[in-house]
Amino acid sequence: MLNLPLALIAVYIFLAIIMLVIPIIYFFTALVSIFKTKSGKEKKNLPTVTVIVPTYNEEKNVERVLKSLRSLNYPKEKMEIIFVDDSTDRTFELIENETKDWKNAKRIKHEKRFSKAYGLNEALSVSSGEIVAVYDADCSIEPDALKALVKHFDDPKVIAVQGRYEAERRNFLSRVIDLEYTLWQGGQLVAVPVLIGYNYAVRRTYLERTGGFDAEMLAEDHELWYRIYVDGYKIVYTQEAGVKVLEPRFFKDFVQQRRRWSRGSDQATAKYSAQRLRMFPKPRIPNFLSFTSRYTAPSLNAVCLALLPFLLALGVFYHEFVPLIFILAGAIFFINLGALIFCLKLRKPRAWLYLAPLSFLVLYQNILFFTVRRKEIKWEKTQK
Repeated sequence: MLNLPLALIAVYIFLAIIMLVIPIIYFFTALVSIFKTKSGKEKKNLPTVTVIVPTYNEEKNVERVLKSLRSLNYPKEKMEIIFVDDSTDRTFELIENETKDWKNAKRIKHEKRFSKAYGLNEALSVSSGEIVAVYDADCSIEPDALKALVKHFDDPKVIAVQGRYEAERRNFLSRVIDLEYTLWQGGQLVAVPVLIGYNYAVRRTYLERTGGFDAEMLAEDHELWYRIYVDGYKIVYTQEAGVKVLEPRFFKDFVQQRRRWSRGSDQATAKYSAQRLRMFPKPRIPNFLSFTSRYTAPSLNAVCLALLPFLLALGVFYHEFVPLIFILAGAIFFINLGALIFCLKLRKPRAWLYLAPLSFLVLYQNILFFTVRRKEIKWEKTQK
């Protein structure tokens, strides 16, 4: 039995509270997700929908979304599709050839590169749908995805609906990213659903009333979901509307992508910093803690996994370190168990095996967020 000084016992109790609060919140969020489903009622009178697809140099991937749009199970007379293209390759040519017989398609071609938000706003200005849905060129859309998104707009407080998204598992990195998306969406079932740039739908009236998409943002989706919550409205996440997307296969492309995402997140956060307490739905404190645990729990898992071997070695010679070993092991246990529950909930149990590499990837991304703050980062094409 260890005989520790009272002062050291007090330090370990304090560390246990600090180190275990996030893992336990993450674990309980995962438990609650088991009982959460978002299945709206089928609509007999479907709303008119504008589908916007912004493209830039996607000749290798655009066939994915074109094939999906052909197969969408939605009344053609109630759906218009608008392509906004800034490409310098054959993307627009491929779109024209494929959609020349589509009576519900419009095509806008730019001679130079604009922001994604600029293209979305231009498409919005020539559209008429009650609901606006956004997809990227590399999206492979499930046939019933659009129907599943619009089911949730019966509640007038619901402004936007985000559907499920998976990464095509092409190599080790993309499998790790797919686990990242799985865990993130498990959290969205419980608290603070967000918009991620594609496979989402938003009310046209809200966009028009609030000025459309913010063209000054690198992450217009991030700014939009902050705006919706600050205005006191709701976002719904549904698993019923699914897409598969292509993600970077090489680490250098991943870093480029996440630098842009981090800077975009920082921009959006800075815009609403004066209204920080309203950036999360009620109850705000529990939702804030559940939301932040999505970032911090995997990062903490990485830190604990890195420190544990050293502490085990020290514990052999210095028994004072034994309680700290149990604290770290406890944090790892709750985080890993929470992640496993999320994977089981979203029917991807094998994805859980990639949790250790994902934890270090998320830790790196969180560090990246602080290193790019206030830096000027231009939009660059991510190779997928």
